[in-house]
Amino acid sequence: MRALGNIQETIGDGLLAPHIEAACLKVAAQIGTLPTAGPDLARAKDAAGCFAIAYALPVINTFYLSEAAKLPRRIQETGDYRFYESDELIRLIKHWEDRGYNSLRAISRTSGSVGVTVI
Repeated sequence: MRALGNIQETIGDGLLAPHIEAACLKVAAQIGTLPTAGPDLARAKDAAGCFAIAYALPVINTFYLSEAAKLPRRIQETGDYRFYESDELIRLIKHWEDRGYNSLRAISRTSGSVGVTVI
């Protein structure tokens, strides 16, 4: 997740862990049996990472906002901080969710569907 979303080490594992767990549960619910090897496992991991990023973005954005007084100094040190306005954040979350669903759709399976809502 860190490598995929370029998430810095300053954001602790404890902050990310619940989002990773929720993303893994989502992937398992969408595809049923998790792949054990090969390209399908890589796709499932990519999907989980994408969903975890989408779930964590609002929290990370709030973290950055709460640290706003310290940002000018940290920006000089790292150059990697970015606060998103709400409309930007929504678009970014949608991007990561779409990418996650695209990874899931590429997984080989004999039944089921991914990202379909029945009304």
